Amino acid sequence: MAKRENRLVPIQHEQRAVRNLKNISPSATPPESMALSNALIDIAVAALDEVAALEDGQSIDLQRLSKLADLVASLPEHMP
Repeated sequence: MAKRENRLVPIQHEQRAVRNLKNISPSATPPESMALSNALIDIAVAALDEVAALEDGQSIDLQRLSKLADLVASLPEHMP
C-alpha cells in the first residue's frame, strides 16, 4: 500500500462512515444496548472531529476536547 502524505482525506472518509452508522439498523445490538451503542458512535465521531482538526493544522481546542469528555462522562450508567 502506498504511503499517504496526508491523513486528512482518510480521516474525513472515516468521519462520514462513522456518522452514517446511526442511520443503519443494527443487526445484533439488543434494544437495551442501543443507547450505549449510539453514545459510543457519538464519541467516535467527536474523536475523529478532533483528529481531523489537528491534522488540518488547527490548535488544540479545549472546547472540542471538553465536548468529547462530556460525551464520555454521559455514557449510559446502566448497562446490561
